[in-house]
Amino acid sequence: MYIRNNTLAVIFRVIFIIVCGAGIVMRLMGTESILGTVLGDFALIANGAALVYFAYLIIARPGYERGALRGAVTIYMVVTFIVYYFFYFGTALSRPEQLSVAGYLLYFVAPVMAFADYLLFCRKGDFTAYSPIIWVILPVLFNIAVFIVNMFGFSLGSIPYFSLAGMSMMATLFIFLGISYLLFVIDNLMAGRRR
Repeated sequence: MYIRNNTLAVIFRVIFIIVCGAGIVMRLMGTESILGTVLGDFALIANGAALVYFAYLIIARPGYERGALRGAVTIYMVVTFIVYYFFYFGTALSRPEQLSVAGYLLYFVAPVMAFADYLLFCRKGDFTAYSPIIWVILPVLFNIAVFIVNMFGFSLGSIPYFSLAGMSMMATLFIFLGISYLLFVIDNLMAGRRR
């Protein structure tokens, strides 16, 4: 599905920015170390990237979106939802007591809205076979940054993105690539063609 209604897209994206921005502000309020909080939660990076990208779409109103950028924002938010759904809920549907309002906004509401925006307002078929490799660059850089910070004596907690079910960083990055290529295939199928 591809809705070519710029007004509807702008309204949806403004709501997304409000939701995403509120989640980020609430998550960072009252924290002792903003750097530690950000490096301890890749969802903040994913939501921040999405917020900047959606603001760009509203302000610049490009004729078409760059496939690599749109794909990166979409896959980060999709993976955020998947990781934190299983991290907090597992296979149960009960409400986790330790999850804050900011957590719900950042881990579930904003990712669902970002994916809905991709489904509704993004032209399909612009990803290339190399796009998923580009998308994995930010998670790799993020993990290197955490490693470097920990080398200087800090001890950042285990990051769900890179320690899923006790798996190594390399294993989770391959899973990330697998999900990325799945999005690439789905995108091409929705475009009605294969590259």
